[in-house]
Amino acid sequence: MIKNISLHQNLKLKGFFIFFMLINFNCFAQFKTYNGFLKDIENNQPLAYVNIGIIDKNLGTVSDANGQFDLNLDDKFDSEILKISMIGFKTQTFKVRDFKEKILKDNIIYLEKSVATLKEVVIKNKKLTTNILGNILDKKTVSAGFVNNVLGNEIGIVVKIKKKPTFIESFSAIVDYNNYGNFKFRINFYDLKNGLPNNSILQENIIANSTIKKGKLTIDLSDYNITVSQDFFVSIELIEGLGEGGLHFLADYSGTPIITRSASQGKWNKIEDLSFGFSLLCKY
Repeated sequence: MIKNISLHQNLKLKGFFIFFMLINFNCFAQFKTYNGFLKDIENNQPLAYVNIGIIDKNLGTVSDANGQFDLNLDDKFDSEILKISMIGFKTQTFKVRDFKEKILKDNIIYLEKSVATLKEVVIKNKKLTTNILGNILDKKTVSAGFVNNVLGNEIGIVVKIKKKPTFIESFSAIVDYNNYGNFKFRINFYDLKNGLPNNSILQENIIANSTIKKGKLTIDLSDYNITVSQDFFVSIELIEGLGEGGLHFLADYSGTPIITRSASQGKWNKIEDLSFGFSLLCKY
């Protein structure tokens, strides 16, 4: 029997509510919305799906397809650090009070491209082994998903490699139900620090769309040349608002625990009791 885990049910299920609910910093806080645009400084083109938020405070968002963002900020965060980041561009940081002053004067923020140094990978003349890494569900027990609908919300798992280098061919997850029709998301890969996601190991964004209603969702990654030589973290990130509770994946109580953060630049949390059926087809 498959269980559907909702926000309220999680209050009773081994602390799962940590995964689904946003941290409410202050129910009576007076937030003000700051609107702006993110653009490429070289060509003035809008930058879609840029992460922007206060570091480790679970208060952030993602720019839309036109580079526009709306971010709610309260004065009590004025001394905190706000981070703007996107693969392929230099990261920018601001004190929150400085960010607010800038946006009120000029609501366009320009990002500069970064130059990535690719590591050389030596491939010996041998036949590669194909294998599936990650969580392969052997029973269907839990249905869970993004009920917060907060842009930048990520869920993922740590994947342990067997040999190095390992080449990533595809990513898969099991959709229990999708009530949205088409949904767009980003797949992220990070290296690890103290067992938690650290820095992105990608050279370009992986933006995917799917209309799958139920069943195995597979994204071909062979064109992205993702090569890893140590254990890593893979996640699905919300980059467009979907509405609450309409997309669930199959999960289990065994396997590699999930790690999640509630919003862009937020704090990572490990949920020991829940494991999502995320897996990767790899060669090594």
